[in-house]
Amino acid sequence: MRSGPVVPVLLFSALCALAIWCVTHFTGSPFPWYYVVLLVYFTTITLVLLTWQERRTATDIKGFIRRFMVGMVTKLLGSLVVLFILLLLVPHEPRSPLTIAFAALYVAFLVFSTARLSMLLRRNMNS
Repeated sequence: MRSGPVVPVLLFSALCALAIWCVTHFTGSPFPWYYVVLLVYFTTITLVLLTWQERRTATDIKGFIRRFMVGMVTKLLGSLVVLFILLLLVPHEPRSPLTIAFAALYVAFLVFSTARLSMLLRRNMNS
């Protein structure tokens, strides 16, 4: 039985939220609203893309590769739009922590998605 990406993505998101909270707590910084926006955005886009991409892992390798590449481009362009909007809304002072948190979450969710898809692809190739 194949499970969907919902539980792993939500657990990974909770781990990322805990990591950001720990960093802000131990540095004495606040946990502002834009961290929540970033977490919700990356959780949502990852869930949508993984659900869409995982439908092709077992049936069509070329279709899966196309979906993987489209997913990467979509996540990159969508993330740049979200970052641009947040940078317009946030005052100048906290822009560095916002940019660092954005980059860290982008890379973390990208690694998570790629690792999950490659694991599923390897599992389907062996069966």
